[in-house]
Amino acid sequence: MFGATSPEAALQQLAAYHKEGRTELAEVMASEMTEQLLYRKDRDDADQGILVQGLRILAGILNTRSKFKRARATISLLHKQRNRLGKAIGHDFAQAAEDYRLAGCIHANAQKTGAAKKAFKRCEKLMPNHIAAALECAELCGKTKLLTKLVRSAGPVILSNGVYILEIEGRPPADAQRIANILGADEKASIEAQIIAIEAGEQAKNARLQVAMDSLKPKHDYYTYSTN
Repeated sequence: MFGATSPEAALQQLAAYHKEGRTELAEVMASEMTEQLLYRKDRDDADQGILVQGLRILAGILNTRSKFKRARATISLLHKQRNRLGKAIGHDFAQAAEDYRLAGCIHANAQKTGAAKKAFKRCEKLMPNHIAAALECAELCGKTKLLTKLVRSAGPVILSNGVYILEIEGRPPADAQRIANILGADEKASIEAQIIAIEAGEQAKNARLQVAMDSLKPKHDYYTYSTN
């Protein structure tokens, strides 16, 4: 099915093509891969895992290419096949949350706001405090209540790889400037003030990490001893 290429390598290639913007080629390859696997009735757990990953990549590609009707059908199929895999080897709830996050984006782009809100809500249920998904829900569905709550518990703005982010521990980060733009008001003022402070060197690029590092510094000079 995959020629001389292993399934894992084929999936990596598909993801790379998508990232590089070679979406037409990636769509053709992902469609062929998933269709062939779906037709196989004797799929083992390994094949099912490849199918699930392939459908995940395909759904993202179709969303990027604005083929929302087919993307919605693909994400629905992904949920079904991921659940089938989960029953066999155990459910990955973190990955399921990311799938519902993608579903929320796809439904919203297809102007199916009700379905989008349900998908984002399912994502939050599976992975509470998912600030990145809350940002997308706010941008695409106009629901800002959860995002506002999470921003206030996320801690200071962080500069990471040239991007200003807000991050809740153990959850994907969210773009701080996008959050500022969608929320406005006090949150926007606070985020922008922190960005200015970081750029001026008045606030640590990662204040949370800096506090942790400072806590590791010895509070006493253990090399100075009293002679009394």
